[in-house]
Amino acid sequence: MRFSKMALGLASVGLGIAAAAAGCGDDPPQQPPSSANCELKAECEVVDRDCLALFDNKDAKQFGLRMSQIVVSKPDSLAAATFVGKIVGGGVAYDKKECFLNGQGTFSWLLYADAEKGTICTGGAKPVTSPDEGYTFVKETITQGGKDFNVAPIEVPVDLSAPKIDSMTPLDVIVPVYTDPMDLTKVVLLPLKKARIFDAELSADHNCMGTFNAAELDPLNNCYPYPEENQFTFTTGGKLEGYITLEDADSVIVDLAGASLCKLITNQGNGEKPDKCARDANGKITYKGDWCDATNAAADATCADAVKLSAEFAASAVKVNGGCPLP
Repeated sequence: MRFSKMALGLASVGLGIAAAAAGCGDDPPQQPPSSANCELKAECEVVDRDCLALFDNKDAKQFGLRMSQIVVSKPDSLAAATFVGKIVGGGVAYDKKECFLNGQGTFSWLLYADAEKGTICTGGAKPVTSPDEGYTFVKETITQGGKDFNVAPIEVPVDLSAPKIDSMTPLDVIVPVYTDPMDLTKVVLLPLKKARIFDAELSADHNCMGTFNAAELDPLNNCYPYPEENQFTFTTGGKLEGYITLEDADSVIVDLAGASLCKLITNQGNGEKPDKCARDANGKITYKGDWCDATNAAADATCADAVKLSAEFAASAVKVNGGCPLP
């Protein structure tokens, strides 16, 4: 059901009640004009309106993009309409309501391409006061749950001239998801193993992966995303996948939920504070994942200690300052 259909149904009921109560001579509330749509207005000032890019990569040999939307399909517990999915969605989107963006802009997953070397760097960046400042890859050790995580970008070979980009060599990467621009200790780590980006379509001017999705957004929802009805700000321009071990996920604490990432993925907790994954008498996590760390393949009866992560994303051009091997 489209958001507008549900809203119009409720509005119709409300109008009927209001009309009965108001009596003669009062004008009923007005419906949105039939011409209302989610096309970008003049007040939305961006460099490239196709994907709301804030920087121009045209003719550049080295260029950066920031994921503007991430929609997780696996595991189901991290999907866009879930608690964690909404943290991700709100963190990725900018607070730029004149462009129908109503996020916080605290979660920045960067891509930095080098056409001369044939590589892409990817990893996370800290929140910035203004995107005009540019973004810098995070390179530091972050401790969570008594475990040290080495947070740094990875660099992988790609063929940027191909119709669809594929980071052919899967590598481990830890992406930091910051949730508060004023307190950088509030960060959720996404420890991905054998991560790769694929089926990524880059625009000719290097500004966009995916496009602004005006036709599918709903004016009655202020043209904001509505994941419960599969309405998103951008069409997706690429895919990513990897897997997360349950042990790594149990060391990552999501402060907003008072639980570990493992508990949020599995929905099986020990009831303590923070709420972490349930374990048996031998200290082993009881949940059986759908993936095996040792083989990087689907789980079987002997190995089920990880969960597969699959997602689609859109990305838009930004200024990238450094933190990865840059020219």
